Amino acid sequence: MEKSFSLGEKLRQLRSERNISQRNLARLAGLSPNSISLIERDETSPSVATLQSLAVALNIRMSYFFEEESPTSVLHIKSGARPKITSEGVQIEGMGKTLPSQELEPFSITLEPHAGSGGERQVVHSGHEFVYCLYGKIEYVIDGKVYLIEEGDILIFEATLPHLWRNPYDIEAKFILVLQTPNASREPVQRHFSDHPSVNHIGR
Repeated sequence: MEKSFSLGEKLRQLRSERNISQRNLARLAGLSPNSISLIERDETSPSVATLQSLAVALNIRMSYFFEEESPTSVLHIKSGARPKITSEGVQIEGMGKTLPSQELEPFSITLEPHAGSGGERQVVHSGHEFVYCLYGKIEYVIDGKVYLIEEGDILIFEATLPHLWRNPYDIEAKFILVLQTPNASREPVQRHFSDHPSVNHIGR
């Protein structure tokens, strides 16, 4: 059974702890006060771009909306307990980002046919990126060169090179994406998922 999450509750609690009004948070995030209100009441599903804007405004990682901080040095997440967001043919599943000073943020990415990371928009961020294809085929475009990643293939590269990923084929594909976040920076996650609209389900 999958865990139930309430993004609105997490956002409302954090805003209250920091004594920030809905209007001020909306201004900082470039959103309308009504949007903040709808999100906090779980009456709308914010896009990944909206989550990124909120994360920047609140100076937190986007992964805050996926996970709870772990009080231990070991993180064990059961299959049905991992939070997911779905956006235009892309399902992003958080795989754990809660240990103190953890620099690796793992995600499971499922791509429907012809889905991708956001059109032709390329991402550049600090650190490194690790990719492992579980099934299907995906293309990674890195600094203008196309790399075909098939089942069992691995790709590791310096993320300061412009890059994007896509599934131009007629079958579903799934891969593990691990972002290195130096000094616990939230930059890689924010840059990667900033353009995904229509998040269906995310939160605590």
